Amino acid sequence: MTADINSQELKTIINKKDWDQLLQYVKPKYFVREGSEAMPDASILAQMCQLLVSEDTSDEIKILCLKCVGNSCIDSYKCKRHTIKNVESVKYSKNLYDELVESDLCKQDCDCDYPHDSHFPYDGVIEWAVDYVTTHGNFRERLFEPKLDIFRLSVQFLSNLLFMQGRSNATFADNDTLSCLNCNNLKRAILRYTQYGDFITALVVADVACKYVYNALQTNYLTMDEKDLCKLLLKPSDNEIPAAIDALFFLLRRPNVFEDVYSSMTMSDKILLLDIIHDYYVWESWESNNTVLKKESAEFLALTFCKKSDLILKTVDTYVNSVDPTEIILILQILGFLTIRCEISENVRCLLINCKYLLMSLHMMGKEADNYFTPITQLSKSAPHAPGRSEAREALLGDPEHHPAYGFKAGLIRVIANVVYRNKMCQDLFREIDGIPLLLDCTSIDARNPLISQWTTLALRNLCEDNPENQEIIKKCKKTGVSDNPELKEMGLTLHEDADGKSIRIAPLQRD
Repeated sequence: MTADINSQELKTIINKKDWDQLLQYVKPKYFVREGSEAMPDASILAQMCQLLVSEDTSDEIKILCLKCVGNSCIDSYKCKRHTIKNVESVKYSKNLYDELVESDLCKQDCDCDYPHDSHFPYDGVIEWAVDYVTTHGNFRERLFEPKLDIFRLSVQFLSNLLFMQGRSNATFADNDTLSCLNCNNLKRAILRYTQYGDFITALVVADVACKYVYNALQTNYLTMDEKDLCKLLLKPSDNEIPAAIDALFFLLRRPNVFEDVYSSMTMSDKILLLDIIHDYYVWESWESNNTVLKKESAEFLALTFCKKSDLILKTVDTYVNSVDPTEIILILQILGFLTIRCEISENVRCLLINCKYLLMSLHMMGKEADNYFTPITQLSKSAPHAPGRSEAREALLGDPEHHPAYGFKAGLIRVIANVVYRNKMCQDLFREIDGIPLLLDCTSIDARNPLISQWTTLALRNLCEDNPENQEIIKKCKKTGVSDNPELKEMGLTLHEDADGKSIRIAPLQRD
């Protein structure tokens, strides 16, 4: 707290220009307000602002001042313009800060209607920070420390102000002191630095720039074409900058934005965006109540999948570079998450029918010959160079994990399991298109499709829940014999049918 700093002693140090002592005496943590603590001393804060906007202040002291001022506006003072009689308004409010320091107006009970106990005139520092960012925010002028640090702290200060503006639910028109943030040069400079991630220090600057973008979006201080902004946020999002991902998803949740942005992207950008969304669902979504995409976006992805999903069939024997199925694979994986939290209604019939017939095509093609869709039921043969795989097939098929179809059948069954869950219409539809027998034929383990047995079991369970017609189909299944099970034999086990023919159990394999 600034209680650890004496205002008069600080003034003496600054007047003596004893900068080493200043660096020892003033700590940015003193300006952080926690809980119900008292506000930072406004007279001390005024001295830090006075020092920052002074032309002869060194970069090292500017960094200290920016840290202190940046901390002071979080859960503390609100920004409000201050005018004093007989004090001329000059650039960066230098005269105002001088008067606040020399006359100690912040502590005097003078005839002043300014709320010194809750507000502070940050406008001079805002103007200074905006000028610094716009002047140095050009890639042609490569920034290095300490100027890069000043640039970062200036953007951080402006971002903090926007954050507090959003917390107070204030609009752009409510605070004229922030009007200079509505500056095209400032927007361009900060947006440039969202792309600035070639080394670790630069990533820190890009992170702060992305935080500014996110806070500006929240408070409507950043208005530009949503398509362009989404594309700009792809690179920092791919660099795993959390604020960039938050800003990107904030935009994508707006009505029709995802559909418009996605349709206008190149294929490489589409894949990058889908990859970012998929990773978020895998690592973050379950810990958050927010969904990445809204219902209309889920409907759009379901329809896109139905239109393009047959591309996966073209990879049956070879990986065709001209036909990139990565888009469809990522969409299917995302639909696996979306169909849990978001009910697809408009395109659900199309999606379910498409998944069933695509699953059937993959399943039948896998039975016709040894290809990328042929199940690997013996796990010992799943690794490259495994015994039992001919050199010709090894050269052609390689490692199954590296093929686009890896896990695709399991992904289809996962979506089926989700959309039929407690949905009578979908349960009946899947029965009517003869999907249940197909699922029953997909219960074997398959190294090309991890967890396919478990997803199939779940899908059958969801199809039969409160649906007597579907239960009857499974009930009427008849045992025709005990199938040969090579994977059990590989483990020294076999299936043994009891004498009464009513039960089957696993037993040790008798070897000669």
